[in-house]
Amino acid sequence: MALGFVGGFVLSQILKRIHNNGTLEANATVFVSYLIFFLAEGTTLHVSGILSIVTLGLYMTNSGKNQISRESEHAVHHVWGFIGFVAETVIFIVTGVILGTRFLGENDLTYIDYLKTLGIYVVLHFIRFFCIFLHWPALMRMGYGMSFKQIILSTYAGLRGAVGLSLALIVAASPGIDRYVQDLVLLDVGGIALLTLLINATTTSHLVKYLGLSQQSPLELNTLRSLTVTIDKNIDKNIEVLRSNKNH
Repeated sequence: MALGFVGGFVLSQILKRIHNNGTLEANATVFVSYLIFFLAEGTTLHVSGILSIVTLGLYMTNSGKNQISRESEHAVHHVWGFIGFVAETVIFIVTGVILGTRFLGENDLTYIDYLKTLGIYVVLHFIRFFCIFLHWPALMRMGYGMSFKQIILSTYAGLRGAVGLSLALIVAASPGIDRYVQDLVLLDVGGIALLTLLINATTTSHLVKYLGLSQQSPLELNTLRSLTVTIDKNIDKNIEVLRSNKNH
């Protein structure tokens, strides 16, 4: 984690010196991120590259992002949005190929292991609820606050995806770990990610409606209608101005 904080500090100092240059700022964020990951995984430091990158992200979110110029923020956002999309897609495809290859071939997994995966999926919801509920007194006093209904939604809406799968792939590629343990880790992590996508992701909207979190007050609806009417009038006015000045 210390390596991530150091990387965040270095990146913020670099961004401070190349202010107002969208290309260099985007390249700097990518370069430092890959450098930190390489130092963590490819040297004698023997620390987690993923946790180092997460720590780097936490540092940038807390204070380092202020060093990104307003003119370059849009470019940096799009660069990392594309990188994130490609990385998640590759991780899911590679995991799917490895899972299919291993589980369709010879392995030592039994139906008990598959039942345990279902049990872990259920238990994880209780663990998540307990962790959020434990911090509820603090969460009620921070930011916009948090109600008990929002705790239930946060518990159910939590998805497991790319980060867990990437860690499972690292375990599966480690020659010092028993093959059965590798397959079991892939089954549990991949199975839970699949279940959250198939069950949680498709039913969360129904839970939101059931809890009444999507309801709007009459004041909010009237404000929204007024803003919509105002925007429509301004658009019509601007269209008329453009039509009258089309020859200028």
